[in-house]
Amino acid sequence: MSIKIRGKRRTQSYQSVKRELDNFKEQLENRQLSSVGTRTFELPHMLSISKPWPIGLGATHRELPEYPYPSLYQNAEQSNQLEREAELATAKENNWFDASRVNGAVVHGNILSEDVTNNTHWVLRGTQEERDTRAQEDDFGVNDTDPGDDGTDIFEAVPEYVAKHLWAFILNPTILLNFADLLNIVVQNFTDNDPDSFKLEIIDPILTLFPQRKAINIEELNFFPDNQQRYPKQAYDSDIFDDDLMGWLQLSPASPYSRLKPYTQHLSNFPVTNTHFRSTPAFANDDLDTAMNEGRVFIVNYGEFHDEFVNSRPTEAYGARLHASIGLFAVPKSGGALKTIAIQSTQDQPADFGEWFWWKFLNIQNPARPLSQILTPNNDYWSWQMAKSTLTTAHSMASVVDHLSTHIYLGPIPIAFYRTIPKQHPLTALLETHFMSLIMNNHIGVFSDVQFPLQDGEYGNGYDGLLTGAIERLSGFTSEAFVESTLRRASEYHFITDSTPVERNQHSEFDAISDFPIHDDNGMYPIIHDWVESYLSLYYANDSDVAEDIELQNFCQETVNEAGVNGFPSQILLFDTLVDTVTRLIYWMSVNHALDRFPSFIKLGSLGYYSDRTPRNDEVKSQQDWLNVCPPLNAGMGLFVFSRIFVDLPNKWHRSLGKYPKGQFMHDPDVYQHLSRFQTRLKNLNTGIEEKNRQRRWGYELMMPSSITVSPWN
Repeated sequence: MSIKIRGKRRTQSYQSVKRELDNFKEQLENRQLSSVGTRTFELPHMLSISKPWPIGLGATHRELPEYPYPSLYQNAEQSNQLEREAELATAKENNWFDASRVNGAVVHGNILSEDVTNNTHWVLRGTQEERDTRAQEDDFGVNDTDPGDDGTDIFEAVPEYVAKHLWAFILNPTILLNFADLLNIVVQNFTDNDPDSFKLEIIDPILTLFPQRKAINIEELNFFPDNQQRYPKQAYDSDIFDDDLMGWLQLSPASPYSRLKPYTQHLSNFPVTNTHFRSTPAFANDDLDTAMNEGRVFIVNYGEFHDEFVNSRPTEAYGARLHASIGLFAVPKSGGALKTIAIQSTQDQPADFGEWFWWKFLNIQNPARPLSQILTPNNDYWSWQMAKSTLTTAHSMASVVDHLSTHIYLGPIPIAFYRTIPKQHPLTALLETHFMSLIMNNHIGVFSDVQFPLQDGEYGNGYDGLLTGAIERLSGFTSEAFVESTLRRASEYHFITDSTPVERNQHSEFDAISDFPIHDDNGMYPIIHDWVESYLSLYYANDSDVAEDIELQNFCQETVNEAGVNGFPSQILLFDTLVDTVTRLIYWMSVNHALDRFPSFIKLGSLGYYSDRTPRNDEVKSQQDWLNVCPPLNAGMGLFVFSRIFVDLPNKWHRSLGKYPKGQFMHDPDVYQHLSRFQTRLKNLNTGIEEKNRQRRWGYELMMPSSITVSPWN
C-alpha cells in the first residue's frame, strides 16, 4: 500500500492566506441558498495550485539483482559463511524489535532500514534481458507491474456518485460552508511550520463536502460505480432484506474466521423460546430443544466485543454506534439453507419492570449494559430489518478487526527474518514476497501520522495512522477502542491452531449444514504444503540439515522470544516440522489475512449502527427509520472510499497467492517445475470454486486464490 500526493506549493504568508479564507467564509455566511446560483465567489488565491493532487493507492514495483544460489550455512565455504555473518551483523544493526510504542504490540524500530524498503514493493529480479530469457514465473495473464494498477485512484467512485445524485448536492444548504472548512485544512498545511509535508486524512474532502443527511432511498446508499469489472457488487446486492442472507453471511463471512457455533444450551441473557423459534415459517411445526439435540441450531454471539463497544462513543462519527448482538440460526428438519431465527441487538435484556419502563419509553439505561429485546421475522418488518442491521454492522466491524489483527500478529515475523536469514538462505527467495509491504503497511496504517512524504520513520501514538486515525470518524469505534480490540484479537491467535483449516469430516457438529463455503472452499493448505515440501527438498537432504541450520534456529528463537508470536516453534529439528512451519507462514500471510469487500457494501456492511436506540419488539417502523440507522451520505461515501484501500484488487490474480515477481527463482531453474505445479493447482482450485458459485444462490469469493493477496500488502 502506497499513498501518493503530488503537487507544487505556492508560498504565501499566513496572514494573507488567513485573511483570504476569512473573507471567503464571510461571503458564504452572508448568502442564502437561493443566491448561490446568481452570485460569483472568488476562491482564495492559495488554491491556485500548478498541478493537481491526485491520490492513489497500491504497491509500486522495482528491480533488484537476482538472488544468489541458495545454500545452508553449515554446507557453505568459509568465505561464504563470513559473508553471511557480516550481512546479518549489519541487519541486526538496522532492524530491531520495539515493544514500547503501543502496549501489546511489537513493531519494527526502523522502518526505513534497507531490508524493509527493499521489500515494500513488488520486486522484479535481474535485468529485463535476464528475465526474458530465463524467468518462468507464470503471471496468470495479469501484469503485476502494470502502471494502471500500481496506484489505484481511490476517489474514482466519487464523481460518478455525484453525477447520479447531483440534486442531493445542489440542494445541500451547507455545501459551500463545508467547502470553506475544507479550505481551512488546506490552509493549515500551506502555512504550518513544515513546508515539505502535507497532512490530510484521505476522507476529509468527502466528509466535509458530501451532504451530512441520511439517505432518503436505498439507491443513495449504493456507492459502487457502474463498472462491474472494476467494482463488482456483492452477489446479494438486490437481496439485502432476504432473511436467508443473514444465515448465508455466517457461512461465508467477510474474514476467514467464522463465529458460527453450535447452540447446545440455553443462555440466560438470551432467553429464546419455542415461540421465537416457530416464528420462522420453516420451523412452525418444529421444536427448539429437539432441533438443538439434533445439531441443527447455531448461534453467532459478538459478546467478545461487548466491553469495547460500550466503552466506545466516538464524538465525530455522526452518531455511529456498535452493538454486541446475538443471532440464532437453524437448519430445517428437511435440510436446506441456514435460516435466521432471532436477533437480540445487545447482550442484555431489561431485568425488571423498572428497567424496562425507563428503557422502553425514554431509552434510559446503564451505558455499561445497553438493553434490547429478541426480535424475529414475525415482528414488524422494518423493526426486524433494523435488528438485522445491528448484527451485520457487528459482523463487518469484527471482520475489520480480524484483518488488522493479523497484521499486528504477523508484523514482528519479518523483523526476525531480516535479522537472522541471509540472502543466500533458501527461505529468502521463498518467503520475502510473502512478507512484502507488511512492515510499512503496519506503520502507515496504525502507527504513523498521515502525512506526505514519510517523515524520518518516526512512530506516532498508535491512534493517528491512516486506519486508526480515520476509524473513529467512520465507525462506532473510537481510535483507542479500535486499537484495544485489535490488540486483544491479535493476542488470541495461535500459530498452529489458527492456521489449521477445518476439515468438515472431522467436525460432526456442522453436519446439518450442507454448504459451508468458508470451510468447504478452502483447499489451499495442502496445495501450499506440497509446494513448500517440494521447494525445501531441493536444499535440505535430511533432518540433520534442518537441525544443524543455525540461521533457521536463530530465526525461530527470535520469533518466539523477541517477536512474541504465540504458538511459533522455538526450534525446528525435523524436515517435516520445517515444511509444516513454512506452510503455515505462507498460509497466515495470505489466506488468514484475507478480507471480503463487505465493509464497502454500505447497505449492510457499514461499520456502525447509527442510533443508541435498539429496535423494540412491539413498534411499527418505516423504511426511512431503517435508512436513519444507516450512515449519512458523507460517512457512507467516506467508508466506501476508505475501505477500498483494504479490499480492492485491481484484477483477479493481481499479486495474489501463487504469484511471484518475474525472476524470483531464476537463480535455480530446478524450482520451476515445482512452482508450475503449485500455480496450476491453485488455478484449478479457483476454477472449481467458480463452478460452485454458479450453482449457489449467492457466490462467495473469499477463499478463491485469485482474490487472496500473496502478502499483507493491502
